Amino acid sequence: MSSIASRARVLAGFRQLNRARIQLFRGDDHAMKESRKQLRDQIEANRSVPTSGPFFEELIKGLDEATHMITHEIVRGDLNQKTGRFDVKIQREHVKGSDDLSGTIKPEIEPITEDTVRRMENPGSVEVCKNSSLNDK
Repeated sequence: MSSIASRARVLAGFRQLNRARIQLFRGDDHAMKESRKQLRDQIEANRSVPTSGPFFEELIKGLDEATHMITHEIVRGDLNQKTGRFDVKIQREHVKGSDDLSGTIKPEIEPITEDTVRRMENPGSVEVCKNSSLNDK
């Protein structure tokens, strides 16, 4: 693979990860600044890696995995000043099966119930305060 094509893959991975980072941390200046610094530092640290071979492919795979993790596996909550609780808005991307465009996998998410909280490894002070599910089970 040419060096130009490899560079394009790195830049595409960087742009995707940067967009995911911006979407996740929008409104949190500290997280925006720190995540930008971390991303930049990682790219700079690997600048001298040869643009072909298994190590390069692992780095590209790492960019893709990081983008997927930020986009699909992290849910951000904002502190509600009135209630003192965190409001979390689960997006379609966070639901298992939501990236299946064929429609063969029905998106599903486990409802957060008192039982879910009891099964958590370290629940802290999780309180189930609102059920927005249309079909209570």
